[in-house]
Amino acid sequence: QWQGQVWEGNGFVNRTRSAAAGTEITAFDLRRADGAAWLASGLAKGYLLNQFSMSEFGGALRIATTRTDAGFGGSTESGVQLLQLSSADRRVLTVVGEVWGLGRGERIYGVRFVGDLGYVVTFRQTDPLYVLDLRQVRAPKVTGELKINGYSAYLHPIGDGLILGVGQDATATGARLGTQVSLFDVNDPASPKRLANLVVGGTSEAEYDHHAFLWWGATRNVIIPSQTSGQCCDASGRPITAPSSGASVAKVGTLGSPTVTVQGRINHDRQGADRGVAATIAPFQQFTPIRRSLIVSGRLVTVSSRGILASDLTTLADQTWVPFGPFAPLASR
Repeated sequence: QWQGQVWEGNGFVNRTRSAAAGTEITAFDLRRADGAAWLASGLAKGYLLNQFSMSEFGGALRIATTRTDAGFGGSTESGVQLLQLSSADRRVLTVVGEVWGLGRGERIYGVRFVGDLGYVVTFRQTDPLYVLDLRQVRAPKVTGELKINGYSAYLHPIGDGLILGVGQDATATGARLGTQVSLFDVNDPASPKRLANLVVGGTSEAEYDHHAFLWWGATRNVIIPSQTSGQCCDASGRPITAPSSGASVAKVGTLGSPTVTVQGRINHDRQGADRGVAATIAPFQQFTPIRRSLIVSGRLVTVSSRGILASDLTTLADQTWVPFGPFAPLASR
């Protein structure tokens, strides 16, 4: 339920939502042969970040939200609510358990539910990683908290009680320093730890779209795209600092040897020029962010708007370049 300006008649008016307003949840029954049927609806406090903010487990819907806390000077706080079908009216989804007070004055940047545990990251200046015990539907609780600089916007479990986090390194005052990958140990819910981290710099699409992230457990590789915007331009029109883009390939250690080490970097920026297109492409036109990566037959395949590049997963050496459209070699057009 949104608040703010709405159009009424001949102009916009301010519409303030009630204290009970929040996020509407609707459940549908998809088992019917004649199509979906409405099952129940309910209301949760606050707003959600993304699809990872919701998880059904053991007959309860767990959702992590951020809300304005009127009792804390109008600041923000985050929490987790658990909803079930009401025993009194099966058409109603009711909040049966909740825990609040996560990151007062901050908002949620990352969420992940794994079994009966939940992990929530909030951020303004530092990165509290909260661990929540959700086994008791009517009495969820925070079991542990880890505060470090920066934040993790995407959390990815990799087994053995380890979670990879992708986000931004930051100063103690919250100034972002560049994309980083963090390795967390959450085996003890009361005492989460960051075992290692790798700062690759720039910004990464993986922060807000998990499809840009790749974890390949067979070789313990993590592939993270990132890019820097550069600085344009001097009096002659030349870039002061050219933009750069690519995907960092890193190796992640085990619980017994917890490390995150860079293996190399894949780059598409000059692939067209190097393989037949005129080499006079301006630096800002050469900027080609890598959008996706995948493993095919043991090779690392990366995709950008310029083309598809297959690389050796061990050495990262280029193997095959398939260009798109205007970036195809002149002789093949």
